[in-house]
Amino acid sequence: MRAYDKEKDMKILQSVANLFGFNKNSKYVDDHILEANVRSGIFMAAVIVILEVWLIIRQSNEYIIPAVQNGANFFDTLFRYTSNFWLFLLIGIAVFVFSFTFRRSELKPKTRLILNCVAAGVAFAYGLLVFRENYVAWEGTKGILSNALLIALYVFAMLLALAIVIDTTITYKKGKNYPLLTFSVTILFALMCFAFGVKVSYSDYLSSKPKEIICFLTMVVYGACMLVWRPYVSIIMNIILFVAFFQLIDHATIGVATKNIPIDPTWDESYTEAFKDGYAQGFAFGALFKDGDLINYITFAISLTMVSISIYHQRRNEAIKDEELEYLANYDELTGLYNYAHFVRLVNAIEKREGKIILFINVSNFKTYNDQRGFASGNKFLQKVGELLQKHFQNSIICRQSDDHFVLYTDAANFHEVGVMLNKDVAAIDPEIGLATRAGGYRIKNNEDTRRATDKARLACASLGRDLTLRYREYDDKMDDSYKLMQHVIHTIDTAASEGWIRPFYQPVVWSKDGTLCGVEALARWIDPEKGMLPPGKFVPTLEATKMVHKLDAAILEQVCRDIRRCIDEGLPFVPVSINFSRLDFELMDVVSVLEGLVAKYNVPKDYLHVEITESALADDEGELARSITTLKEKGYALWLDDFGSGYSSLNVLKDFDFDVMKIDMKFLTGFENSKKAQPLIESVIAMAERLGMRTLTEGVETLDERNFLAKANCERLQGYLFGKPIAFDELQSKIKNGDLSVSDNVM
Repeated sequence: MRAYDKEKDMKILQSVANLFGFNKNSKYVDDHILEANVRSGIFMAAVIVILEVWLIIRQSNEYIIPAVQNGANFFDTLFRYTSNFWLFLLIGIAVFVFSFTFRRSELKPKTRLILNCVAAGVAFAYGLLVFRENYVAWEGTKGILSNALLIALYVFAMLLALAIVIDTTITYKKGKNYPLLTFSVTILFALMCFAFGVKVSYSDYLSSKPKEIICFLTMVVYGACMLVWRPYVSIIMNIILFVAFFQLIDHATIGVATKNIPIDPTWDESYTEAFKDGYAQGFAFGALFKDGDLINYITFAISLTMVSISIYHQRRNEAIKDEELEYLANYDELTGLYNYAHFVRLVNAIEKREGKIILFINVSNFKTYNDQRGFASGNKFLQKVGELLQKHFQNSIICRQSDDHFVLYTDAANFHEVGVMLNKDVAAIDPEIGLATRAGGYRIKNNEDTRRATDKARLACASLGRDLTLRYREYDDKMDDSYKLMQHVIHTIDTAASEGWIRPFYQPVVWSKDGTLCGVEALARWIDPEKGMLPPGKFVPTLEATKMVHKLDAAILEQVCRDIRRCIDEGLPFVPVSINFSRLDFELMDVVSVLEGLVAKYNVPKDYLHVEITESALADDEGELARSITTLKEKGYALWLDDFGSGYSSLNVLKDFDFDVMKIDMKFLTGFENSKKAQPLIESVIAMAERLGMRTLTEGVETLDERNFLAKANCERLQGYLFGKPIAFDELQSKIKNGDLSVSDNVM
């Protein structure tokens, strides 16, 4: 015997409940389904308008025009034969306008109000003509029911028109939609369709052609398409409608008024006998469903119910997918906070911002936490930080911008106190690591772009530097100058590159044995017509942060090629030039193609272009940079390992890559005179490079003692202020010409 599996059985019950719509939907899903119903109203109303226009034309040709030609009153005749058609036409127009304007969010609220109120007002005014209707005799079931349905038709029409006016007016005044009011419009339109279908089909069925229930079936389809809701609602609605209509037909009576009524050969025997008996006795008989018709009727009811359920689940699944996509578009998947793009949209939409501040919050030591606790724990930590931000900064707009960076739009009144409590709770998550929050603030102004405000808050946070005792700094005038310069760099980098504002300055590289010039390093300088000379520290970090540094390096490379070409053409002395390429350069452009293209364009010798790769760029390389370096080597370019010993040194770099020159970082020279370890360490590095077949260059040489020591340690080349600072091309040529710099006979 199978063991009882409660979990499996619960899943089955849950699936059944979901099938019939007993599950709880999110507001987004319910709104999506409601919007789909309104969208269906556009098509349903359009079809009704077309049909009613056709029926009015048809009635006019068959009845109204002949009657008027025979002297009948035009308006009385028109109302008599087409009153219901006009009612449905006007309601169809009102529903079409309502559904159309509901979908068009770009319409001005006042325009939507006017259009809906005019269309619904005309329909409501026409509904008052119910008092002019010609009612059938009230005696008997047929007369009472027919009149009741006619009155219901007008009542539903007027209620529908009122619902449209009320919904539109409240939406206009409150500035938001109310789903219940909108839903009432679709319900009343569906009820009107049902009432019309029952009235027409009931009357037709009791006429001389007792099979005309097609109007009822059509109107039920219309109503079902307009009122797609929970499956159990569709089931209950269809059961009530179809059973009620069947009972009406099954218990109705047809009066026999003439001997010329033909007997339909398709009637079954009981129906025929009843008809004959009624004719013989001269009284009414029941208008019974035949068995075949009843089967078709039930089949249609079941099929319509299944279609309604299918449409509901299709719309619900679409809504769930759309909700997930919208969630991903607006929220951070890890923390559940807003993502930055949605944060910007929300804050930009706020007009009055007095007393508000943008906070950029960074978590100190998060990288250490990730390294020691693992990425899974790091993700949980970020989730916890998100929860703490929501706890402490209530009624604020909060987002996770990236990594451990969070941005808030909050009250400027007491955020200092709240920030202290936040920092305390964050630190308590893991006291061993020393976690803490640091923040920069910017008091946002009205109509100011949120992205710029965030940049300023981030700049304030970055200005805290490495002093971990500082927890908060607010954006000030000095930072504003830095920010404006940063924006200037970002927006003018292309112009600066094309107009020659970016130029290489050349710092001499000399042989350690005799001090003769054997090369130069090209260092970027930005000579701005508005800002003057900009040192690298003012623009390189900005270009790196915005991933535009490749534009700078490409411009320097081209200018270097021009200068070499000029030396060749004018017979000027020249030496090899080393050019720095960062990891970002290899990510943002094809360095090999750019270099090869410029060498071909200016026809410069490859021997005179040395490629410097910073050691830190190779630390976490996954292969692409390595392939580019190998290609450059194969194409004949000399490769230099820059900044060896800068803090990222790894012997694997020396093992895996084939460099021609090792450039020893100047930090090795710091305090070497008084350090017992510095001198033997430098000597060992130089000896190791020599054994690996690499030449050596030490940068940052500033004193004669440093020079003498490095020459004695067999470091081949030296660079530093002792031999010259970076200078422009023309100044370099002047120094060579004046003899201040002597070009070596051996520059390779």
